[in-house]
Amino acid sequence: MKPYTDDLKQQIERVLHWEPSSHWRPRDFVHLSELICNRTDQYVDAHELQAFWQSSTVSSPVFLDALACFIDYSDWGDFCNRNFYGTVETDDETQLLHAPMWEIPIRWVIAICWFSVIASITIGILLVLKR
Repeated sequence: MKPYTDDLKQQIERVLHWEPSSHWRPRDFVHLSELICNRTDQYVDAHELQAFWQSSTVSSPVFLDALACFIDYSDWGDFCNRNFYGTVETDDETQLLHAPMWEIPIRWVIAICWFSVIASITIGILLVLKR
């Protein structure tokens, strides 16, 4: 159930267009509670919402139904069915389809840094001498 509750939270956050939920205050949960009540005609307690967002604890199936209805699903079961991902098994052939990551060798990074330091010093000296 944990992946589904995490998906539910993410979808609600996308619908709200608010700041990240890690920055939400108690007043934000009160406002979310009012929005849910206005849209679904189901009351959800703000403290219950806050507990759900902090630890994914669910007090009742009615709570999940209300949240799912808020984002246009018929109920929690509908949300789970429509967001079922299943498992993807990979074999050697599938893994070869992905290109390897390209990394810049560390010695190139060091050389570029030294070059930029030398270029900055040279430009600084030239600017001082030009005065």
